[in-house]
Amino acid sequence: MTTNPFVQSNELKIIYGIAIIVSIIKLNIGIGFIVGLTASLVHQLLFARYVDKILFEEKFSVFIFTIGYIFRFMILAAAIASAFLLPDYISIYGVIFGLFVLKLWLYVKELALKKGENR
Repeated sequence: MTTNPFVQSNELKIIYGIAIIVSIIKLNIGIGFIVGLTASLVHQLLFARYVDKILFEEKFSVFIFTIGYIFRFMILAAAIASAFLLPDYISIYGVIFGLFVLKLWLYVKELALKKGENR
């Protein structure tokens, strides 16, 4: 299995660097940002792996789809629940921002690619 280029991107390293800088400034928000970003990254990688399995290996099972969907949802729910269980260490605002920043980054990256195609 080859490594995912999404994990090795420089932009992702920059985002994690920003999260570390934020945790130096305000620890619980930075840790929440890291937790949310990591949960979002794991969710995205599992989803991409599942879509690859459907499209390229042509394997689809309703049971596996349902279990995968529940597992991916539980990863996101665990990230948010960690903020409620440990509010002194993990900020809910940091977790929510971490969950959204990866999606926003992917949308901006896709828009940049589409804008480059129109030229």
